[in-house]
Amino acid sequence: MKVSGLLSSSLLIIASTLAAEWYPLNRQDEIPVGFTPYKRGENVYMDCITRNIDNGEHKFDEQERIIYGPFPICKETSKPLTFKYGISEDFNCTITFTDELYHLFQLYIHEDAPFSCRLPISSDAHYLEKGGAYVPLTFNLRGEIRESHLDIDPTLNVLITKPSNNNEEENTFISAVAFSSGTNATRVVIGDSLTLNVAVRFLDQLVNADSTTNSLDGIPYASGFYKFPINFVPISYTMLYTYLFMTVVGTAVIIFAFTYNLISHKIKKGSKYKPVDSESFGKLD
Repeated sequence: MKVSGLLSSSLLIIASTLAAEWYPLNRQDEIPVGFTPYKRGENVYMDCITRNIDNGEHKFDEQERIIYGPFPICKETSKPLTFKYGISEDFNCTITFTDELYHLFQLYIHEDAPFSCRLPISSDAHYLEKGGAYVPLTFNLRGEIRESHLDIDPTLNVLITKPSNNNEEENTFISAVAFSSGTNATRVVIGDSLTLNVAVRFLDQLVNADSTTNSLDGIPYASGFYKFPINFVPISYTMLYTYLFMTVVGTAVIIFAFTYNLISHKIKKGSKYKPVDSESFGKLD
């Protein structure tokens, strides 16, 4: 019974492993191995699906492939929105509403079409143009469509899941999502500018549950469900260690300052004390 039970368990594991298909795959439906990992702080460029403003349908090229274009230009940098790999930060991105962008945001807010973008898993230039793999990033924008204007929540939380920092060769993406998370909306008409308040958080402390393989098995990083724990603090290990280091240094400085002042006070107090010699005691007698 025990042997048969072990055999059946092994067969179930093998069957589940064979049934599971790695994600994401490249354009040739192959596992994307041999990619160039990102370096910490390296700019991550994304592109987004282009759509017809009349109905929100994708735009296609001559080969019936979806056409992608850059994210709207940020006034602060004069470049499309980009992230710094592995860096959690807050920044602003002010975009201008052309007639086309205004009508696209009508579709996004009304959820007639998703604001769909993608992050290449490799830092190679033109990686996606060559058919490389990517992780989708959808911007879920909140707001209201009015007859004469749009009300848009300009706050954006961006959560990007990545493998842990233990192996720099696995510096790529697992998943990403962006969503409005404010309580105020900004009125926008064609020609207006809107400042997006962006809070980017890279998550590398998630333990992959139900993992059956690791990167040594010919996949970019260990498999499994990278899920949030019940008690979850959304900061990366890098940020956590930085805060711990700052806490230790700050505590050490406070202790040193307190001890130094205490010792200095005792030294000064001791310098004022003049011992009475034996002859003075004799004269008093």
